[in-house]
Amino acid sequence: MAQTDSPEILPEVILSDVKLRDHSVGITVQKITDSIRSQSRTSLTDVLRSNTGIYFRENGPGGVSSASFRGTNAAQTAVVWNGININSQLNGQTDFNTISSQNYDQLDVRSGGGSIIYGSGAIGGSIHLNNEITFKEKQETIVAAGYGSFDTQTAFVKTLFSSQKWYIDAAVDFQQSENDFDYLETDGLKNENGAYENSNINLNAGYLISKNTSRTHIFKLHHNSYLSDRNFSGTLTAPSNDAYKDQNARTLAVWENLSTRNEGRLRLAHIFEQFRYYPNNTNNQSSLGKAIRYLANYENVFKFDRTKQLTVIGEATTISASGDAITSANRTIGSLVALWKHQATSSITYELQARQEFVKDYESPFLLGIGVDYAFAKAYKFTLNASQNYRIPTFNDLYWLGAGARGNQDLKPETSNQVDLGIGVEKKNFTMQLRGFYINASDLIKWQPQATGIWSPMNIASSENYGAEYSIIAQRELGDHYMQFNTNYTYTIANDVTLNKRLIYVPEHKVVTSIAHNYKRLSSYIQGRFVDSVFTTTDNTDQVAQYVVANAGLTYKLLKGKSTMLLSVRVNNMFNSNYQTVAFRPNPGRNFFIQTTYTF
Repeated sequence: MAQTDSPEILPEVILSDVKLRDHSVGITVQKITDSIRSQSRTSLTDVLRSNTGIYFRENGPGGVSSASFRGTNAAQTAVVWNGININSQLNGQTDFNTISSQNYDQLDVRSGGGSIIYGSGAIGGSIHLNNEITFKEKQETIVAAGYGSFDTQTAFVKTLFSSQKWYIDAAVDFQQSENDFDYLETDGLKNENGAYENSNINLNAGYLISKNTSRTHIFKLHHNSYLSDRNFSGTLTAPSNDAYKDQNARTLAVWENLSTRNEGRLRLAHIFEQFRYYPNNTNNQSSLGKAIRYLANYENVFKFDRTKQLTVIGEATTISASGDAITSANRTIGSLVALWKHQATSSITYELQARQEFVKDYESPFLLGIGVDYAFAKAYKFTLNASQNYRIPTFNDLYWLGAGARGNQDLKPETSNQVDLGIGVEKKNFTMQLRGFYINASDLIKWQPQATGIWSPMNIASSENYGAEYSIIAQRELGDHYMQFNTNYTYTIANDVTLNKRLIYVPEHKVVTSIAHNYKRLSSYIQGRFVDSVFTTTDNTDQVAQYVVANAGLTYKLLKGKSTMLLSVRVNNMFNSNYQTVAFRPNPGRNFFIQTTYTF
């Protein structure tokens, strides 16, 4: 069909990360729905560990939480906020307990490599946090408050106003807990020094500058601030009196220039991170680290016709870091990305991708990728994706000057090659996907002791990860009854090729499943997960045992109509399982949480 010059129709929802929607050919994207998020507490860890194949190492509730996606390490999983990679510039990771899932309208999990589009760290996969901008008449306020075991208290307030020209929402999310749960199967031991308190502030705004038959101009603003004060609890073998305070602030301004044939987006971002570590929280002695990043990104989409488009992205980033162990460090990075997408036939779509970075600290690799979707027999689709990916050395890797440790400015980026194959079926009430993956990574950065006794990072290791992922979503509606069944199975093998050993904290098998039922005003669910044992030492001599954990919840709609009120009750770890995700750090036994949500 020939391309016409019809006027651009402004979509009701303006996405901040259109790359996720338009450039995931051959890739699986799992959408975490509002109903799934409501089954968990506010942290991103709670949501993802019970609904995806990602394995989390969590130093107790509220503690540092890091992800292992397809057997990769925490620095090889990217977190993307409204299209911007927000992994720490200091250690390359994201602490998933610092992110509240309630502050985002869309939460998506993208499996497989994405470094060409999203930059450093997107090797195992990426987590996408997006806020929507809608230009329609609407006013809404949500107030939620909850209380649970171990004196856990939560509060959430969000208010929204939008019109045909304006959009604004503001939200505050607060959580605190004494976190003093008993350690199961011990002689009176409990989680001491585990209290935490954190808050998130979120702001999103949009203004429709102009709209006519040929072009639309939109301005958007996103902001998030996070403040926390956390004690670091000890383990079964060692007490702790440590504490940690961190602050994150992210601001992103976006100008969009949209037409039928061309889309332009200019993004300007300021990202600030700071931590202060107290080795003894009874005094004021501490160590400090911080980083500031400024980013300018311009994306242009050329639409040649309805089947062909070329996206070109140019980005410049400047970063500065300082602290007690990094006196001062700076980095400037430039990058160019080209994405060619073509719907070759009614059933075949393919995409070619390329990326080149320019930086003086190290030699950045040239990356290529290809993706193919082939739809056949109406409901079936075959997918293929192959790509090169990378992770750059962090400021800690390059410039750390702490006692007993020293960075290495001669490090090279980690690089990897991956292949993804999948087949899926999608019908009205049934969705199934089966995928296989293979990742080969080289020049892995590992800290190790040198001949002088000083610890320093080196490019020494290579790894090989392979496995399969299987998921089913089935739903059925009978009169006033609605039921949904979800299950995800992940099989992962991750080997250190240099040592010929399994990588630590990678379960071979993980299964998550849930059954939800809605009847009129009443909703309920049962949710369970099985996690296989994991090795905790590089010589594979010690491990954490496998476990099964089940949660259940019930929600009753007290009010419905223009104003709604929900009362929710959750039972976590309902079978009182004694389990660990990090060695010698037990998790809570059976515990309860109750929450009221009022929307008007």
